[in-house]
Amino acid sequence: MDKKTVKAVIITAFIAAAAIAVAVKPEFFTNIISRTANLFMPVFIGTAIAFVMNMPVCSVKNFFIKKFRKISERTALIISVVISYILLLAIITGIVWIIIPQLAESVKLFISNADRYYNNFLKYCSVLERRDSFGFFAALKNAVEGLGERIPAMLEATYSKTAGIIGGAADLLIGFVLSIYILLSKKSIRRAVSSIVKYFIPKHYNVLKKGYCLVYSTFSRFVVGQITEAFILGVLCYGGMKLLGFEYALLISTIIGVTALIPVVGAIIGTVPSAFLLFLIKPIDAVWFVLFIIVLQQLENNLIYPRIVGKSLGIPPLLVFLAILLGAGLGGAAGIVLGVPLMSVIYVLLREKICGDTV
Repeated sequence: MDKKTVKAVIITAFIAAAAIAVAVKPEFFTNIISRTANLFMPVFIGTAIAFVMNMPVCSVKNFFIKKFRKISERTALIISVVISYILLLAIITGIVWIIIPQLAESVKLFISNADRYYNNFLKYCSVLERRDSFGFFAALKNAVEGLGERIPAMLEATYSKTAGIIGGAADLLIGFVLSIYILLSKKSIRRAVSSIVKYFIPKHYNVLKKGYCLVYSTFSRFVVGQITEAFILGVLCYGGMKLLGFEYALLISTIIGVTALIPVVGAIIGTVPSAFLLFLIKPIDAVWFVLFIIVLQQLENNLIYPRIVGKSLGIPPLLVFLAILLGAGLGGAAGIVLGVPLMSVIYVLLREKICGDTV
């Protein structure tokens, strides 16, 4: 047998043995995958941060190259990484020292008034229950009354989640530092990956390169655009709420901004708990807030989103909702965020394959 046949036989035998082993003892391999993922978590985090930061780094780098023609590309890259990360640290510092204390104050204020809000809610439900022929408000009242029994379990779960976040702080710090090295060495990494792909699968190199360019373009445009759009929406929400005199403006605007990271339906998801919070304080405020969010959503859909993210990622609205549903089912919150750009990549590839459209 020639070398090519031997190589094919070895690969086939390895895949078959691995498949049999997984079928016989799946929990062993699940444990290995989980441990490996935890071990390489700083690498995943660093890669994700580098991916998000690559666009501002490239923008600053191009500015320096155009402005100072004698500067070398390596020097421009180093300066752009330093400037971009200083700006990132400044933003993080601003959030930690300015926004988080105010959020904590809002949460404390809400907790101190929780009993009053709870009694108000039961009173509203009692009034509405008499007019509700479907029994919706009676069921809602019973659910809220039984919430007290579940609070200890909820606090315990929150504590464990918080402990997990604190435990992941070291991974985040390592990943942050690693992202700098990735950005400074991205050309070397790209050359190394290209050499490996060319060596093992030379026939598919051009196809994989084209697919990588498509994935990178789609994800970078989506991620950076979605973060920018969510920030602008949160700021507009805060300004509008302060102008209209709503309570808990910063807390609710933060909820709206964070949920806006979820494409299409994010702000709507954030509106539900926010309106409920205002309903506990003053029911009419909840109605005005929903109307305010509807106006804000129209502004976002017609002006902000098209200019920042683009009119679309190239997929019909039905597929956007399908991507969100599938992403939620398969990957939770991360699946919702990543589902839309993934669906966009699949849609463009299939369109090119079936219809012959260029990517």
